[in-house]
Formats: sequence, C-alpha cells, structure tokens
Amino acid sequence: MPKGYIKGVALVFARAVCEQQRSDVLVVSQANTGNDVKDALSWYNSNFTGLSMPNDAAGVDTLRHAYTLLIGLGMRESSGEHCVGRDTSASNTTADSAEAGAWQTSWDSHGASAELPKLFDKYKADDSGCLLSTFAEGVSCSATDWNNWGSGDGYDFQKLEKECPAFAAEYAAVMLRVAGGSKGHYGPLRTKAAEIRPECDALLHQVQEIVEQNPGLCASL
Repeated sequence: MPKGYIKGVALVFARAVCEQQRSDVLVVSQANTGNDVKDALSWYNSNFTGLSMPNDAAGVDTLRHAYTLLIGLGMRESSGEHCVGRDTSASNTTADSAEAGAWQTSWDSHGASAELPKLFDKYKADDSGCLLSTFAEGVSCSATDWNNWGSGDGYDFQKLEKECPAFAAEYAAVMLRVAGGSKGHYGPLRTKAAEIRPECDALLHQVQEIVEQNPGLCASL
C-alpha cells in the first residue's frame, strides 16, 4: 500500500467529518438503505455486522465505515495508486467508459446521483483541495498511466481522477452508496473482494477523534 494512499484517504475523511452537512457527505453517511443492488453498505451488511460495525443509523460512524470499505476498494482496484488508467486488456476505450484513478471509476457513472456532477464541477473549477502531493507519496506513475481517452467531459473526468485524488475519493464514496451494490459499478464490490479491515476503521476512528477534539484543524483541510 503506498503510504500516500492511506494518508490521503484519511485527510479526505477528516474533511468529511468537518463538513458533515455537505450534501455529498450526507449521501455517504446515510443509514443502510436496504438496497443490496445499489448500496454497498447494504450489500455488505452481514460483513459489517460480523465485525460489530452497524450502519443502521445515519451519522459519522456510518460515514467512517463507508470510508473503511472505500480503502479496501481502492486497494483492489489500483493498489492505491492515484494515477492508474484504464485496464488495457479491456475494450473500455471511450471517454465515457475508460476507467481512471485509484478507484477505477468511469464518467458513465455520473448519472447515478445528482451529487456526482456537482463534485466534478466543483473540483474542475478549483483544484486547491486535490491532495495530489499526499496521494503521490510512494507512487511511481508511467507515461502510459497518464494517458486519457476520448474527449469532452469524459476525458476531463479521467484527467481529474488522476490529478485530483481527493475528488476521486469523494466521488467514489458517493458511488459506494448509490452504485456500489451487487449490480453496481465496481467489480470488487459486486464480488465482495474488497475487504473491510478493522485496523483501517480504527485508524479512521483516531482521525475522527482528533478532528472532533480539535475543530480548529478543519480550516487547514
């Protein structure tokens, strides 16, 4: 695991803890919807229950559990490397279908929630919160990795996924809840290959406590 990956996700999670009323964060932190087809927290319910990580109430604990699964998803999709491009063995070469970034998301996902285009527009207009230097620690990106496909919004999306990993994380966190179930966007979630690691939850819980005890830190995130 690149050291920058876990540090980057931890910072994105800390920002979400600071901004729990943000509309996309409210989607991620909502209670288990019971929709196995779309909601990863519902699809993984027995896994979370077995680890004493219930998600039956909206709030910061459910938010943290979603980010814990998000860490596992990124490791399965890209080994935590923010610059990864599409799977070259597959035929997804259009701007809409080419996957990109640590969570290997493609632009054809953007209709799954109104929050997704909003995040795209936000970070496309202002990349100051991208955390690229953090996510890049321990990652070596080749020229091939940086290749993007097609044109238009799909091309820009691929570029942003790689160059703005905080966007990629926030986008994938929403996707986890709206298109992350048994018929969702991500293969490692459909097959339950993405792991829920209690030690990752413990780490994020420490991050949560630091933010809650030191709210002044939020201004630096």
